[in-house]
Amino acid sequence: MALLMVLGILLIPLPPPVQYYSTVLTDRQGNLLGATIADDGQWRFPPSDSIPEKVAHCIQFFEDRHFYRHPGVNPLAMGRATVQNIRAGRIISGASTITMQIARMRRKKSRTIWQKTLELGLALKLEARYTKDQLMVQYASLAPFGGNVVGLEAASWRYYERPAHLLSWGEAAALAVLPNNPGAIYPGKSNGPYRKKRDRLLSILLAHEVIDQTTYELSLLEPLPGRPFPVPQKAPHLLSTLKKQHAGKSLKSTIDPGWQSQTTRILEQNHRQLAANGVDNAAVLVVDLQTAEVLAYCGNTNDRKAEGYQVDLIHRRRSPGSSLKPLLLAHAMTKGQLLPNALLPDIPTFFGGFSPKNFSSGYAGAVPASEALSKSLNIPFTYLLKDYSYEQFYQDLKDMGFSTLDNPPGHYGLSMILGGAEVTLWDLANAYLNVYAVLARQSTREARITAEVKPMGTLNLDAASVWHTLKSMAELTRPYGEQDWQEYSSSQYIAWKTGTSFGHRDAWAIGLNGNVLIAVWVGNADGEGRAGLTGIRAAAPILMSAMRLSDHEPNWLQQLKPEMTLKNVCSESGFLAGTLCPKTQQELPPRSDKSGICPYHQAVHLGEMGMEVNSSCYTLALAKEEVRFILPPKMGHYYQRTHPEYRGRPSMHPGCKLEGTASFEIQYPSEDSKIYIPTELAGTKSKVIMEAMHTDIDAQLFWSIGNEFFGKTSGDHKLEVLLSAGDYVLRVEDGKGNSKILAFQVVSE
Repeated sequence: MALLMVLGILLIPLPPPVQYYSTVLTDRQGNLLGATIADDGQWRFPPSDSIPEKVAHCIQFFEDRHFYRHPGVNPLAMGRATVQNIRAGRIISGASTITMQIARMRRKKSRTIWQKTLELGLALKLEARYTKDQLMVQYASLAPFGGNVVGLEAASWRYYERPAHLLSWGEAAALAVLPNNPGAIYPGKSNGPYRKKRDRLLSILLAHEVIDQTTYELSLLEPLPGRPFPVPQKAPHLLSTLKKQHAGKSLKSTIDPGWQSQTTRILEQNHRQLAANGVDNAAVLVVDLQTAEVLAYCGNTNDRKAEGYQVDLIHRRRSPGSSLKPLLLAHAMTKGQLLPNALLPDIPTFFGGFSPKNFSSGYAGAVPASEALSKSLNIPFTYLLKDYSYEQFYQDLKDMGFSTLDNPPGHYGLSMILGGAEVTLWDLANAYLNVYAVLARQSTREARITAEVKPMGTLNLDAASVWHTLKSMAELTRPYGEQDWQEYSSSQYIAWKTGTSFGHRDAWAIGLNGNVLIAVWVGNADGEGRAGLTGIRAAAPILMSAMRLSDHEPNWLQQLKPEMTLKNVCSESGFLAGTLCPKTQQELPPRSDKSGICPYHQAVHLGEMGMEVNSSCYTLALAKEEVRFILPPKMGHYYQRTHPEYRGRPSMHPGCKLEGTASFEIQYPSEDSKIYIPTELAGTKSKVIMEAMHTDIDAQLFWSIGNEFFGKTSGDHKLEVLLSAGDYVLRVEDGKGNSKILAFQVVSE
């Protein structure tokens, strides 16, 4: 019979380990950032590989003094318990070893004689499979510590707000006695019986010379723990995001406790002001540029009254506004299609149905690429993307790790550079991290939060192009209160960029100072736009405040300057200098020769009264040759408004035809455009406003549609025409034999 019982016990499988654990997140120093409650409602942290020696001694001498000498069952203790239980007629002493208690906690069965017998057999099986130290760890992770606190690590944080390895002898003893009868003694209540148990354990430790007299006396003076402290929530959105892939795990992050607390403070301070304008949400990410480790992760504000406060907005898709412009500039220079200060068009423009506008609503005519970036002008960058190819830029973004470009490139088109393709703050930060890595000659990789390292492919960027891009970013005008940063030696040299999405729904700011990269998003989680929600007003102040937390080297960008080639550059156009250009020497990226020679300096012949002449009307031997800086008509028209020294092309002498160069351009409508004509509030139809630009400010233009003459213009060439739906052919002449013809369509009345 006994043999059959033994065989039966041996055939019983070991109870499975606990299935439900809290997800636990700590910072780089091991401090608890946050934890989630396990699915069964218990605060049960994942088991550690070992437990502190102090705690192990306390558990052993309180629960099972002979733990390291018996095979899982203590025969002497069992004999004593059997006699006591028979005399009492009920179970009053279990004689359970630590191993038997593990079997009971894993099985979660009621305490009967039969169950005790099974626990005895299972204890023998556990002893055969695990070492004593492993069993001690299992006990510490399964033992109840009052209420819904289970396991040593959870108890240590809940009662003492620190990890178990930092507990004193008095604290370790106070926790070790709790599992013995957690329902009868509970921290914060029943302190009399609780203290007696703890002090008795301390006296046992003293008697067995585990602690000395001084430690014993000091431990007796230590207060008992009170009610459990709430679990910290210092990075709740990061914890929520990591839990999706690492539920029930203990995760040690790269988060720096100082950076996290200070960044959270800055975010909450700014949030109070933003909330007054109906802006509920914001997110900040701080990354170490040298190690790619995330130092601070604030996925949203902690204001529970704010709509959408629980959403981790670092990984939410949003429109990036202008924040992709530096990436386009760096790629265009790397390809050799652009020099750092080459002029880009900044004029009213229509690309089919897409008509970009600058934030300021003004036009400069032509603007250097570096200035277009520092002023974040939309029109020049739309032209740049058109020349560079939005298909190629789409692939560049993919190569940089942008994970949200789900549609083909044609879906986004040229609007991609103005926020037409949604991205995440995480992907944007990683892109800038790897742009810096190219300059600093580091390997490209994804920013990491835990020990996991994710390498990225090689980016198609050269260091010189990146250097020029970051230099232009450093010229961006800083927010209110920091405009005079260059006057103070303590100011940081920051390469940064803002972004504002259409409808003022998203405000962005991202910057780096050679030590850290900081990325900021501000807005509403539900996408509601608000007046004044711009990158410079809403996101930049958070960025600059966070940057002040960082050490800085004022010459970091200069120290990273790569070798470049000195070449002659046209001082007016920013292109490589031709034979007619005034020259200056500049350090340029390696593929600068592909950008072409300056197209704007031309030799013209001047006759009487300084008017231009040519062989069609004048003897050129009698003419004076002069080099002029001449932009295309549209560009020149707006350029001269901000550059009074600009003379452009001289007026043509009467009787001469302008040969080989367009004398004027039709600005609106464009070829094959479709025009929608709305109805005014009064019920009348709106008129189409046609517009052209001429190189001669004194020229007259004559406008015809089909065979019907509509009028003439001079100076500011604009003509209002009332048209019904239909197809039209527009003809414009300047009276000197120069004409333009294009077709357009009115699609609605």
